Amino acid sequence: MCLRAGDRVRAHFQNRYGEKSAATDIGTLLQFTTGEAEVHFDDGAVQCVSKTWIAERLVPWDHDLAPGDLAHAHYASGKGRTAGTDLGIVAAVLEGGRVRIRFQDDITQTIPMGWVEQVIRLQPGDRVMSFFKVNDGRAAKSLKTDVGSVLQVSMEEVHLVFDDNVEQNVSKTWVVQRMRAWDLSIEIGDVADVHFEVGEDGRRSTSTDIGIVVGAVSEGRLAVQFQDGVRQTVPLGWVARQRDWAAGDRVQSYFKTGGGEKSNDTDVATVLTTSLLEAELYFDDGIQQCVSKAWVTERIRSWSAEVPELAVGDVVVAHFKRPGNHCRSVQTDRGIVLSMLPKGQVSIMFQDDVTQVIPKGWIESMATRWSGQREQLVQDEADSGAIGAGARPPRPQASPSTSPECVICMDAKPNGVIVHGETCHQSTCFACAKKLQRAGDACPICREPIETVCKHHGERAA
Repeated sequence: MCLRAGDRVRAHFQNRYGEKSAATDIGTLLQFTTGEAEVHFDDGAVQCVSKTWIAERLVPWDHDLAPGDLAHAHYASGKGRTAGTDLGIVAAVLEGGRVRIRFQDDITQTIPMGWVEQVIRLQPGDRVMSFFKVNDGRAAKSLKTDVGSVLQVSMEEVHLVFDDNVEQNVSKTWVVQRMRAWDLSIEIGDVADVHFEVGEDGRRSTSTDIGIVVGAVSEGRLAVQFQDGVRQTVPLGWVARQRDWAAGDRVQSYFKTGGGEKSNDTDVATVLTTSLLEAELYFDDGIQQCVSKAWVTERIRSWSAEVPELAVGDVVVAHFKRPGNHCRSVQTDRGIVLSMLPKGQVSIMFQDDVTQVIPKGWIESMATRWSGQREQLVQDEADSGAIGAGARPPRPQASPSTSPECVICMDAKPNGVIVHGETCHQSTCFACAKKLQRAGDACPICREPIETVCKHHGERAA
C-alpha cells in the first residue's frame, strides 16, 4: 500500500493506556516518517501511530491545491469533522498535509488536505453559475444564482459577465458551480461557433453563429467577425465550439454567385489555402473561389487524419479533373506524385501518363510509400547486382536552384507555353512541350488538346 499525505485511511489508534486499540477508526493521513504516520482522526484526535496500524486506504489523495482555488471541503465543528462540505477559498497550502481555507462565512480554518472533496481552479472562459450583487445600494448577495462567463480571476474575487451583459466583481465563494471549463486554444484566424450580442442591452444570444477570430484574447474577451460581416467583442466563454479545418480538408461551404453574393445553398469543396479572413476553395464542379471562412459550414473529411504526409515519388489513389469542365471525377485512379505545389495542390502523373495539378484533398489514400527510400533502394540493388541493362534508373531530382521545375522531366525550368483555345498553361520546359505536341498528347494540366506551343519570352531553348 503506497500512502501519501491527504489519503483517507482506516487505522488503529492509541487507547487511553497508550496501547493499540482493538477497533479501527477513520482518519486522514497528515505526514509520516520511516516507521510512523501522523493521522488526524475524524473525532478530532491527532496521533502518531505505527504504519503497521493502518489497516486500509479508503480514498487516495489526488487533488492539486494552490492558493486561490475554490474548494468544497469538510470543516471542524466542535471537535470532529462535519458530515457535509462547505465552499471556501484556499488561502495557503501548509506543510504536514494541512491546508488553510477561508469559508464563505468568512471563517478561516486549518484542516487536513484530505478533507477537501472537490477543487475548482477558475480561469477566463469558464462558464459558471454564481450569485450576483443586487442593486439595492448595498451590493448585497442575491437570493438566486445566474449564469455568467469568467473574464478575470484574482486571489479573492472573480470578474464575471452575466448572460444579460451585466459585469460584476464577486467573491469566488459566490460561484456555486462551474458548468463548462474552458478547454479551447483560440488564435487569430480561427473559425468557431460563437454566441453574439442581441437586443439593445447586448445580452448573449441563445443560438450561435459562425465567426472568425480577428482580435487577440484580452481580459477574457476576443474580437469576432461573423458571416454577415458584423464584428463584435464577446467574452471568451461565448465560444461554443472551435471549427478545425486546414488545407486539404473536404468541406461544405457557401459560394459566390454570379453577382458575387453569398449563395443560398452550400456545395462540397476542397480547401487550398487560408488567410486571416478567407479560404481559397476548389469546388467539385471545377470552380475555384476565395470565400469568407465563415461561409465554411462543416468539415466532411480531415486530410491530415487520413492521408500520411506526401513526398515526390509516392504512389497514390486520387480523383482527377474531368476533361472540359475540370470538375472532380467520381472514380479514382492511381498516380505518382511528381511535385508538391503551393496553395494545397499537388502534381500527379496518372497511369495513362497524363499529368494534372489537383487539390491534395482529392487524394484518397496512399498506395505505396516510395519517397525517401529510392536512393537507398537503388544503392541496395546496385550492391546486389540487381540493376541490369533493362532496369529503369530512378528519375533524376531537380536541384533547389532549378525550382520551379518542368512537371514532365522535373529538371529544366518551365519555359514552354502550351496554348489551347483562349487559355494556356506554363508547366513544362519548351522541349517537353514540343514532345507532347508531336506525340498528339493533351495538356498535362487540364487535358485540353494542344493547339500550339511557344517559348516564354526571355528564356533560352532547352
